[in-house]
Amino acid sequence: KWLKRDGYYYLIIPEGGVEGGWQTVLRSRSVYGPYEKRVVLEQGSTAVNGPHQGSLVDTPQGEWWFYHFQHTPVIGRVVHLQPARWKDGWPLMGVDIDGNGVGEPVEVWPCPMKGAGTPSLPATSDDFSSPEMGMQWQWNHNPVDDKWSLTERPGWLTLHGMAADNLKMARGTLTQKVMGFESIATTLVDCTALGSQTSAGLLCMGSDYRAIGVGPEGIYTENNGQRTTVVSAKKPRKVWLRLTMKSSDNVHRFEYSTDGRNYVAAGEPFEMHCGNWKGVRTGIYCYGSQGKAQFDFFKYDIIR
Repeated sequence: KWLKRDGYYYLIIPEGGVEGGWQTVLRSRSVYGPYEKRVVLEQGSTAVNGPHQGSLVDTPQGEWWFYHFQHTPVIGRVVHLQPARWKDGWPLMGVDIDGNGVGEPVEVWPCPMKGAGTPSLPATSDDFSSPEMGMQWQWNHNPVDDKWSLTERPGWLTLHGMAADNLKMARGTLTQKVMGFESIATTLVDCTALGSQTSAGLLCMGSDYRAIGVGPEGIYTENNGQRTTVVSAKKPRKVWLRLTMKSSDNVHRFEYSTDGRNYVAAGEPFEMHCGNWKGVRTGIYCYGSQGKAQFDFFKYDIIR
């Protein structure tokens, strides 16, 4: 990105690839060059790989900061904000921890614009008491507005079934980004009106599509379209479903409960990987040629 300051033209460019790259700055007195080159941010002795692809920004108070991302296998591209300052006509980013003259990402730093308020996490949990969808939700496909409702049963989200061969192709799929290094998602599904051809439940998706749900066969898990029956029995009227996510260790697991207190593991723990430049997501779904599912809540607890 271009920047003009104090008689210099600056070009901020990333180098070296998404997972192991660094940030370079070019500068010249003329936009046509010639340009000097300097590496200004690298992983160095830190655990933050590929610190690049960002932008220098300044605040009304005169502070300078650098946005960039770090690529992780599970969470995806994690945004970082580094302190920045100017010295001898060059922007310096982060802190030179290892003493080689190049900045490195900081782990903790005071927030910008002191007194502007307390930072907060985006919305996560939802009790579906509002007549409008929460801002944290994203449809995995273009929404079909007459197939979902927050008013059909007040306090519940109703998803009507639409024909699909598997979770990946299901249009009634509502997701949100996994946050933190360890978190737990829990939902309660009313299966009373699910019908004999429709499935619904809790999902975890990235480059793989995994789910736990209730379908014609009972309680099942799904892995890239392959379904495994967990409980082959009469379809429960209500079922609590839970997904535990440990992104730091890449260990995820599904559980279910018929009373909301005692949970039983559903299958073995599994790994997840981000896909299509996006991190792993969790959420709820409903697909099938008839019937509907109703969700009482989606509770998302960020452990760390």
